[in-house]
Amino acid sequence: MFGPLDLLVPPLLLFCTVLTLPFTLLILPVTGRAGDLTSIAKVRNAWFKHLWAWFGPGSKPIFAPRVQPIVSQAKGVCIDVGPASGIWLKELSEVVKKGGITKIYGVEPNPNFQADLKRNAAKYGLEKVYQPVQAYVQDLEKLGIAKGSIDTIMTVHVLCSVGDHSDQICKDLYHYLKPGGQWLVYEHVVARFAVMRVWQKLLNLTWPIVLDHCELLRDTESVLRNAGEWAAVDLRPSPGDGWFQGLPHVEGKLIKAA
Repeated sequence: MFGPLDLLVPPLLLFCTVLTLPFTLLILPVTGRAGDLTSIAKVRNAWFKHLWAWFGPGSKPIFAPRVQPIVSQAKGVCIDVGPASGIWLKELSEVVKKGGITKIYGVEPNPNFQADLKRNAAKYGLEKVYQPVQAYVQDLEKLGIAKGSIDTIMTVHVLCSVGDHSDQICKDLYHYLKPGGQWLVYEHVVARFAVMRVWQKLLNLTWPIVLDHCELLRDTESVLRNAGEWAAVDLRPSPGDGWFQGLPHVEGKLIKAA
């Protein structure tokens, strides 16, 4: 995208994320959440919320030309996995207006994003369609979402952050798709070039700690291909990625076998 300057993007993001931590540590007691400071998990959740408050909207213009055509293919009953604050709800609302989507479950386990999701759903007229669900994928059936009932699964910048359970999580999600259902994908993945993988390994020493379990070295394409039996797989490198891209992407969709 930016040539050799792409090398600087990941460390710059790391630096900016670290700068966000003091704000998080200050704002928690100020807002009556001093008790959260005793929990590393709660601090990390709040920290990521404060990072996403500027990085999510700020990075959207960079990714929108690739993400918008992907999410515009959503149809029927959908699961939007890890939407954070819901920066793609505007695009989804356009699909809803055209009659392509009937229901969306926004599955977001971070409690700090629930109010944002509800507010953005209302902002784009999705109150009756978009249902925020504070849960992990493994809990969806307990909440009344039946396996084999979903037409579309969407994962945009989320499978990098599911820890060491990505294989099982993707297999679990696969079972929620109807036969013929589709999985829409835009995810950053391990670099395709050996030299860049070395750079990613160096960055990954601190990256998951600072960025809420996000991993640079995840081979998400292989994980998705092995999640179940597919009738069609159309996954490809994002065309904007260059030799120096420390955050290369895979994009496309998979269709579940009948």
